[in-house]
Amino acid sequence: MNPQPPVTSKRIDALPSSGAESGRGETEAAGAPLSFQERLARVDWTPWLILGLGALLRFLLLSMKPPHFDEGINGWFVDQMRRTGFYKYDPTNYHGPLHFYILFLAQTLFGRHIWALRLPVVLASIGALWVTLRFEPLLGRKVSRIAALAMAVSPGFIFYGRYAIHEVWLELFSMLFVLGLLGLWKIGTRRYLWCVGVGTTGMILTKETYIIHLGCAAIAAGVLWVSHKITPLPNLKRARRQWNWADLAIVIAVAIVAIVFFYSGTFWNWPGLRGLYETFATWYQTGSKGNGHEKPWPYWLELILRYEWPVLIGVILCLSCQFFRNFAIRYLAIYGVGVLAAYSIVNYKTPWCVISILWSFLFVFAAGVAALKIPRKAFFVAGFAVVGFVVGAMGSYLIQSSAVHDACSWPAYLLGAIKVTVAASSTSPTCGEIGWRLYASALVFTLLGAAFGLYVGGSSRISDKVMKAVQLGSGGLALLMSLALAISLNYFRCSTDTEPYVYVQTYNDIYKLTRPVLKLAQSNPVYYGMVGHLIRTSTYPFPWILGDFPNVGYYEHDNLPGKADADFLLVQQDQIANVQKKLHESYFTEPLTIRPYQDTSKLYLNAKTFGKFFRGEDPDFVGQPEPTPGKPMR
Repeated sequence: MNPQPPVTSKRIDALPSSGAESGRGETEAAGAPLSFQERLARVDWTPWLILGLGALLRFLLLSMKPPHFDEGINGWFVDQMRRTGFYKYDPTNYHGPLHFYILFLAQTLFGRHIWALRLPVVLASIGALWVTLRFEPLLGRKVSRIAALAMAVSPGFIFYGRYAIHEVWLELFSMLFVLGLLGLWKIGTRRYLWCVGVGTTGMILTKETYIIHLGCAAIAAGVLWVSHKITPLPNLKRARRQWNWADLAIVIAVAIVAIVFFYSGTFWNWPGLRGLYETFATWYQTGSKGNGHEKPWPYWLELILRYEWPVLIGVILCLSCQFFRNFAIRYLAIYGVGVLAAYSIVNYKTPWCVISILWSFLFVFAAGVAALKIPRKAFFVAGFAVVGFVVGAMGSYLIQSSAVHDACSWPAYLLGAIKVTVAASSTSPTCGEIGWRLYASALVFTLLGAAFGLYVGGSSRISDKVMKAVQLGSGGLALLMSLALAISLNYFRCSTDTEPYVYVQTYNDIYKLTRPVLKLAQSNPVYYGMVGHLIRTSTYPFPWILGDFPNVGYYEHDNLPGKADADFLLVQQDQIANVQKKLHESYFTEPLTIRPYQDTSKLYLNAKTFGKFFRGEDPDFVGQPEPTPGKPMR
């Protein structure tokens, strides 16, 4: 019997003019080469510093946390590709094929370990920072750089930029797509046509939720037109088209070839093409039911309040989008609100989606920080919106259910509301379910506060210096808090399941098994032949981690190995008694919990194989000796 694990689902700015500069310019014109120091002085280092900071925060201690449940599944699929030669797309897995081919390449080049598995996603996350900087011709230098800095230090963008999951690719390709749309309108070059093509194709190859981003982009264009009619935007005229129909045909042809190539399993699985449309029926069922991942509609707001302070400011500033004079910023604000609303409607919610939902708000935040002067009304709209949110949250006790009123007083409710917000949850241990009414009240009063700010803003006498101080102070504080939260989450609490971003994360407990097993195998390849039995349901990420061990079997429910004794066993709680009856050798044992929402398993390490790891200790379990042939056991 050979059981298999279950399939789970350059622009260079001109230097200031001076006599010396003029002289140098004449020297350059004459053809004299620049010295190394002169070339170095001409480099604009700011974007490189931002990219360097982002890369450092993403690469640092990359393999410190155990493989996530989804990483184990993705890695196992890559292992199957080594056997079959292609990825067999299944629409019930809800993800496109591109990610698996990229992981396959990384694992083939660098080996089967978690650092290699995560490397492509880290590079994609850094690529998203680079794309953020590419918005400079549309938004201006300051805005694009502040947005890139905010993304570089964001807790969520770092955290999920260090996971070998699909979402970073959706973030990257959706950014490319929107950059292309805006660039085609404002600049009109062939480069932006390719951005649209690559972005659209990449999203289709990554995840079925691409349809949300395409739909919201189209709707945002219509809303922007209405917004322009209400508050006209300057210089909205479309740029002259600098590409022809042949260019468009080439882009479309490349997109079609790429989609067919990957979805057909590199032409080995033609039925996989049907998954392009079959996936939506499956995804609709999952999205509406939740399948264990259902969350209330305020879930994304809860995460924003808990971790993403620059995003929070960006969301608030969206209430003032009519004051934005740059069409791209106004469009990004509308697009961002649309995507956030769409994902809030879907019941199926997992926290890593934040990076593909929230990136546009970082540009709105940056526009607010970089603005030379914020319109007085816009300042008051944002300010009173914050006041309204607080008032609405405090007053939400009045609309809570009678069960909440019976469970806690108003002061206790306020404390519970604060705890709920910090924990990014909807349920208070003291008051019970309070989330959706709390946030509904807060949002209503936020809109009322914004309306009041619009009314009183024109007559206010607050000085420009005060507004500028608030503008820069809030932006700087948000970035500092973002960096502090990012460091805490990613390097000190990356596997702490009380952190809302740490979701279905494998516990460090698995090292009790993987460290001694891998250490033995690395010391002597003979140990790759060890026999192991994992007798429990849902053992991921072990099937990928132990993929180089051919004699490891996986058993679920009442399916047990013929011979129970092995070099190591991991046994589910309700199977321990059955397994121990069949063991005849001695074992060191420890409790081991793979991840949250699972019962604790029992780990058995054979004393003969692993004795040197337990010097001076006696085995915890000694099995009954095997009966001598012809002599029955007493």
